[in-house]
Amino acid sequence: MRSIKFLIPGFYQDLPKRASFRFRALIPLKGMRPYKDGVISSVQEAKPNDLVVLAKKSTPKDLFYLKANNIKCVYDICDNKWRKYVSPSWVKRVIDPHNVMCKNADALITTCVNMQSLISKHIGRNSIIITDPVEAEKKKPKVALKKRRYLRIFTYGNSKHFNKVQWSLFINKMFDSEIEFKITAMLDRSKRFKEMYPSEIESGRLTIEEFDFIRQYELMDQCDVVFLPIICNSMENLIDMKAKSPNRIMDAIYSGKPVVSNYGVESYNPFSQFADFGGNARRIDYDEWIQCFRNLINRPKEETIKRIELGQKYIDNNHTPQIIGKQWIDLINKVGKI
Repeated sequence: MRSIKFLIPGFYQDLPKRASFRFRALIPLKGMRPYKDGVISSVQEAKPNDLVVLAKKSTPKDLFYLKANNIKCVYDICDNKWRKYVSPSWVKRVIDPHNVMCKNADALITTCVNMQSLISKHIGRNSIIITDPVEAEKKKPKVALKKRRYLRIFTYGNSKHFNKVQWSLFINKMFDSEIEFKITAMLDRSKRFKEMYPSEIESGRLTIEEFDFIRQYELMDQCDVVFLPIICNSMENLIDMKAKSPNRIMDAIYSGKPVVSNYGVESYNPFSQFADFGGNARRIDYDEWIQCFRNLINRPKEETIKRIELGQKYIDNNHTPQIIGKQWIDLINKVGKI
């Protein structure tokens, strides 16, 4: 039987910083066959009986090496590269090689139905959906919102998403609502945003930290609620957001935390019954988010705990490394028929 090998160029240098490498290789491997499946950092390490998963940073040169040596390969696509308004250099540097990979791999893998539709539209090929696994350690929900002097809010993610929120407006509205709070944000390029919000930081309402994989879970453990705002300011941005995976909301719920977010990422929709969603990504009303925080504070503690536990059960049934790992192993039979 074939072994599955995830190709991650520069494997030892980039991890665990790159989320795509963790969610699309390292975490699924925890639920796979340690004696057969694993990671390779170059195609030259692949054996004839391997099924190689080409991840981010893989190139057409890697693919054609595998094809020349009769080694089966699949291309894993977890981001929308087909942007409408891009420079000629982006087309040459990103889209053209991406299309070559899509057209020549033995099979295509992606994360969700929306990405599957985009692949069909741009490439004309079918693809196989394997969603992301949960990364966080499962923890018993602890809710003590009414006992806190102030609400400890944690938000994290890519800086481009953070930048779409008018944080000064949101913080002022939260202050006017008489909810006592402190926000800790963790993101890349944090220096830039510290310079953007000096008064909010000086007031103690906002703290901004540079992304750190270990620190992320420390801050999540310390917070009362995880805030995952989603704002789409263009149709193209909406298409990108719809294709995103639910890894952040899964991690928060699995860590035993209440979540405030909003509609806009379709993979988040199954989790709306376990979290507080205010508004839609295209029609954001900051007051709706504030009402979510107010509802959370006023809701009976037992009800909030029950919602988190149901969310954790949903993740147990659909997103553990064991479940997702099995989906990767099942690829062997599917690709073998191609």
